[in-house]
Amino acid sequence: MAVKQKIGVELINANINLTHNISVQCPINSLCVDQPFFVADGAYLVTGVSYVHSTAGSDGSAVNLQITKDTGTTAPGAGTDLLTNNTNAGFDCKGTANTVQAGALVATEATRTLASGDRLSLDFAGTVTALAGVVVTVSLRRV
Repeated sequence: MAVKQKIGVELINANINLTHNISVQCPINSLCVDQPFFVADGAYLVTGVSYVHSTAGSDGSAVNLQITKDTGTTAPGAGTDLLTNNTNAGFDCKGTANTVQAGALVATEATRTLASGDRLSLDFAGTVTALAGVVVTVSLRRV
């Protein structure tokens, strides 16, 4: 008489280490405004941010892009800054075109952790004259 064995695998917390990449684009200058681009449907940790533009800003003053965590009724871009690049100003929107910039994230994980309903937003600073072809990608991990 043959003995049958059931062989299987049980996955527990299978998605705990999955990284999700969320991208937002501002292909033309008029779209480079403070705006939310992600609403958390659970708890996430921001693990990385990258930025590139195809046409640099041309204003005489600094032009930067910060990524913020907005909670409650906070206006887009008025929340907690998540980048420490350029003395906490964020990405340099006047940098060399088509050159990817890596975001330097704030060190405190609690600051980078989103709760359900929290939002990620773009926060432009300075006059974005000529800036175009912006792509921002944020890497998130469920926690």
